[in-house]
Amino acid sequence: MKFITRSVFFIFFSLLAFSVSLNAQEDNDQDTEDLVKAQKIAFFTEKIGLTPAEAEKFWPVYNAYWEKKNEIIASWKKKFNHYQKHQDELSDPQMEKLADDYIEFELQKAELLEKYNKKFKEILPIHKVMKIYQADYEFKAYLLEKIKNSGDKEDK
Repeated sequence: MKFITRSVFFIFFSLLAFSVSLNAQEDNDQDTEDLVKAQKIAFFTEKIGLTPAEAEKFWPVYNAYWEKKNEIIASWKKKFNHYQKHQDELSDPQMEKLADDYIEFELQKAELLEKYNKKFKEILPIHKVMKIYQADYEFKAYLLEKIKNSGDKEDK
């Protein structure tokens, strides 16, 4: 019975995401971001097997995690873009600082994950916590495949 309920829930969100994509006239970043978010919610809910009560607790924590992770990524991206534009002009000490900043960037991501891993374990059983990480990996692969396939369609 749980499988049927989750399947119906997943199909509902998939149809919702699909209808959003059909209704979108302009191909702007916000529409794409909203579509990806809707697909991610459906994908994760199905893969993790979240009950409605778990989902209510999980999504605010998971969204806070991604908000903080995106801040860390944006900070590094700014530094890396500067590096890419000026790499031929940077001194060795400046390059060393950037290399150290990259390690700090990776450590910040790891520390954030460690912090939120504890929070996830407070609200979900451990087997579902592991499914978060699995779903995250699988969703990235799913998006990459969609991007690849959309490129194939444009080539024809």
